[in-house]
Amino acid sequence: MPLSRLLLMTWVLLAGCDPASNAPQPKTLIVAMEGVQLDHYEALGDATNLKQRLYYASAYTGGITGLASEQPTVSGPGWITLLTGVWSNKHGVDSNAESLRVDPAFPSLFKRLRQALPTAYLSSVVNWSPINTAFLLEDTHGNDVRESGLSDVQVTERALEILGNTPGDFTFIQLGEPDKAGHDGGFDAHYQEALREADSQLGQLLDKIDERRRNHPREDWLVIVSTDHGRDYWGKGHGGVTEQEKTIFIASNKPLNEELTQPSIPEEKPGPNNLYRLAAQTSVAPTVLRHMGLALQPQWLLDGTPLLGGTGVRKARADEANARLRWHSTAKGYLTILKNGHVVAQVPAAAEQWTDPDGMDDINDYVLILDGTPAAVRNRPAGKPYGIEEVAY
Repeated sequence: MPLSRLLLMTWVLLAGCDPASNAPQPKTLIVAMEGVQLDHYEALGDATNLKQRLYYASAYTGGITGLASEQPTVSGPGWITLLTGVWSNKHGVDSNAESLRVDPAFPSLFKRLRQALPTAYLSSVVNWSPINTAFLLEDTHGNDVRESGLSDVQVTERALEILGNTPGDFTFIQLGEPDKAGHDGGFDAHYQEALREADSQLGQLLDKIDERRRNHPREDWLVIVSTDHGRDYWGKGHGGVTEQEKTIFIASNKPLNEELTQPSIPEEKPGPNNLYRLAAQTSVAPTVLRHMGLALQPQWLLDGTPLLGGTGVRKARADEANARLRWHSTAKGYLTILKNGHVVAQVPAAAEQWTDPDGMDDINDYVLILDGTPAAVRNRPAGKPYGIEEVAY
């Protein structure tokens, strides 16, 4: 027996413990605030929990206008994109119609975590019922907790119970009052009060996490706070492609990587006021999966760049007019490109582009893998309405 292993076993026997028992225990809480316009949240002042206790930056939702990822800035597509890591051209929830279900090929965090961590304690507690009762009806079926249609006060109270009395491995909660206030009165005093109340509820949850970390120092907590969409100019509506409606935010108790903190502009499609330089809503799911210990798999076709750890390539996208994939990277190594599940190229990461010799006349799923991190792109052939063709596997 090697001396190093003998010494380790001796230490274990003397300590009376298993080294594995000292490993960090990843836990995640997502606080989903519906219909929050970030600049109005910031207008509450510097004493908010958002500013005092979290790292945060603007991000975007709604996909890229005019390309395959475009989706309406409404709650169904927004929340399901946040929870799956793909745009609605993959997950299939492209409106608020309660007949829609997430495509089983692109499951939510609930299903992925249940499959990978069979004993994990999973919870979804929401104000807006269709998240649980429609779009993710099957995905949340295996949850330990699935509760819907609660007031924001009840959602918060239930979350505090879960965080205080259960393993609480992955908890998703959704607060709906900011969106309701916006629909009722636009950007008025009532909307600001709803934001202040949501921030107060966030504070209660962060206090509970702090308490839990003191009592269970091996628990490694990730808290993500975000929203599903912005609002129109008056604050009453949303659903369009204006910069305001497409602007969201992503906040965390952990410092996040350069995809969030160092915006990078896609030169050929920068968006209004360079909106697409920001991290995308699709980044939340891969960030959670990585934190929870799951290796991101190419076959998952995740559109988002993880915000913890290595980014792989950034801003992966399809330039259909030139049958070209584009991305941002300063890495010195090579990346691998898959097309519909098959390796088709290995190119220098710093080249930042690759032309498909077979063109992009059909819809294809590409995956760009750099340093073990995959980034997926589904192209949309120019001149063809999306949703008619099948992916050519």
